Amino acid sequence: MNGENILETILPLIAIVLFIMFNFFIKRRTTEKTELGKIIAMLSEINHNLKIIDAFSFNLGVKKFKTGSWTRNQAKLDFLDERLRTNLTRAFGMTEEFNQNIDAARKHKSSSYLASIETDKLKEALTKSQQELGEWLNENKDKKELLPKKRGLFGR
Repeated sequence: MNGENILETILPLIAIVLFIMFNFFIKRRTTEKTELGKIIAMLSEINHNLKIIDAFSFNLGVKKFKTGSWTRNQAKLDFLDERLRTNLTRAFGMTEEFNQNIDAARKHKSSSYLASIETDKLKEALTKSQQELGEWLNENKDKKELLPKKRGLFGR
């Protein structure tokens, strides 16, 4: 095979991969426009962050915690009760602070910044938020007005 044939083979594959990635991204954003989607996205982040805590080690290779859905949606959670919003603010605030410590440790190439991270307090806050979001989800998952209207390019 010469270079031209390889290029003709690879370009359609790249186009397909990019299309799938774009469709996935659109689905996520469309889903997060609903109350139910916001809760599911935050629950997903909390679950991911709890796994990071379970594998947490005090070295520079530690993974950062996810806060993207919280950052996008924190101002749009007035449908939740005040206590749950306060707990989420506390949990994700701690998460963002931990990410700053992780960034500082990497920047200064020193694990001493990681020593101040109290994973037990973060785990407790995230677990409480996970439980409360799970309860909200169980109470509201069957409400049709909370379901996404469209799902991606194929309208699934």
